[in-house]
Amino acid sequence: MADLKQPLSYENQIDRLRSFHKLIIENDEDAINILKRVNYYRLSAYGIGLKKKDNQDEYIEGVTMNSLYCLYLFDSELRNQLLHVIEHIEIHLRTQIAYHLAMEYGTEGYMDPQNFTAKTDGQGKSIHQSIIESFQEEVKRQQYLPYVKHHQRKYDGHFPIWVAIELFSFGKLSSLYSIMKNRDKKKISDKYSIGPEHLEGWIRALLEIRNLCAHYNRVYNLPLKNPPHLKKDYEKYTNHGPGRPIKIFPVLLVIKSMTEPFNPSLWNLFLSNLKELIQEYKPISMLRLSYLGLPPEWEAVLSAPLPTKENADSQNELLTV
Repeated sequence: MADLKQPLSYENQIDRLRSFHKLIIENDEDAINILKRVNYYRLSAYGIGLKKKDNQDEYIEGVTMNSLYCLYLFDSELRNQLLHVIEHIEIHLRTQIAYHLAMEYGTEGYMDPQNFTAKTDGQGKSIHQSIIESFQEEVKRQQYLPYVKHHQRKYDGHFPIWVAIELFSFGKLSSLYSIMKNRDKKKISDKYSIGPEHLEGWIRALLEIRNLCAHYNRVYNLPLKNPPHLKKDYEKYTNHGPGRPIKIFPVLLVIKSMTEPFNPSLWNLFLSNLKELIQEYKPISMLRLSYLGLPPEWEAVLSAPLPTKENADSQNELLTV
């Protein structure tokens, strides 16, 4: 095992960035103030893709400390915008799932594993059991919330699905949808004009981005682990060829598809804010929209109406990435 690196003072960090990595630092005091706000390791991630091809230790000509910091600020604002819109999508999805399960299986039907498919996780444990155990743990953890106290006291700890689902994490909500019976999944996915298996992929993609944003991780220039399946109308925006990573643009298309039909004002606000953010940071020479997977015509694509049933491909004709 290699030895861990030794800590460096702010001054020594500046020296290393300047001498070893060839980063342009215009003002040492300003650079130290940046490092006091954003740790060296986090900031260095914004230099990915900005190193020389023949020497990955050195930055290409023109990269400055300030440009890395501006990329960090851009990413921070983008994460805030994404987190806000995904919150609304998640709440809408919770509502659809809770309503359907309530009407189909009754108040506490979600507790009965017979109402779901029998799937297990990697350790052979029932996914349904894992969801219910997680829910019960959350009840204990959130026992001081007024609505939790109310149901503990008045209903002896029984929670109807429309209350229980508010205690599900987005991850558990994703798991709950994944074990719903196909006919039940379809009732939900039909609302989003997509097939059940593809909505499942959309949820996973949104969950990935939501978790990155909630934990302050970088989304700029980060390949997706769970790229979504998209309709063939958008094929060229996901099919980058073998070995080429998928960035965040396909998720923006998912966000559009899941907000514009139900809450067009939310989508318009998100798109407007995104355009303003990119315009604000566009003067930064190191901001590369391709690192977000944005094609040159990204504004037109995100502004155009969603494909109608008349001109869209059938739900089964989808691109798998």
